[in-house]
Amino acid sequence: MFSIRKANQADFSDIANIHFISWNAAYLNILPKSYINEENNLSEKVEMWERIIAHPDVTVLVAYDGSHDNKHKIVGFIGHFNKSSEYEITTLYVLPEYQCLGIGTQLMNAVLKTIWNTDYSPSLYLWVLKDNVSAINFYKKHGFINSGESSKTLYNDTEIVDIKMIKNSAY
Repeated sequence: MFSIRKANQADFSDIANIHFISWNAAYLNILPKSYINEENNLSEKVEMWERIIAHPDVTVLVAYDGSHDNKHKIVGFIGHFNKSSEYEITTLYVLPEYQCLGIGTQLMNAVLKTIWNTDYSPSLYLWVLKDNVSAINFYKKHGFINSGESSKTLYNDTEIVDIKMIKNSAY
C-alpha cells in the first residue's frame, strides 16, 4: 500500500537517491550517455535537495510504501515551486521498480489537490523533454497541454529540447 505525505527535511537524502536512480532510467534512451554521466551526480543531488526542501516556496510530496517489509520506504516524489500564483511542477520521479503501479498518478493528484486547495485560480505548468513521449502522455492524461513554448540546449552536437506544458485551472 502506498501513501502520500509532505516531505520533511530528513527526507532529502532519500529524495536525492530516487532522483539520481530515476533520472538515469528515464533518460537513458533519450539523452546522450555522456550528458547523463555529467549532469546526474548523486552528491550534487543530495546537496541540492537539502536546500530545496527547506525553501519556503517549494512543496515536495513523497510516496512511500507502507507495507510491513518496507517500513515506509520512500519510492517516489513530486515537487512544485510557487511564485505569485504561478506553480511550476519541477520534478516527478518514481523508482523504476515501482513504476506502472499508479504512484505517479497518486503523486500528481495529490499535488494538484494541494495547489487548488491553496489557490483558486493558479497558473500551472511544467517542462518536459520533447522526446520523453511516455512523460508527455502521462501529463496529457492529467490535463496538461503543450503551450507551444520550448527551451533548447546544445550539448556537443545534440540539441536537447524541453517543451512547456500548461494546465488550466480546473482540477
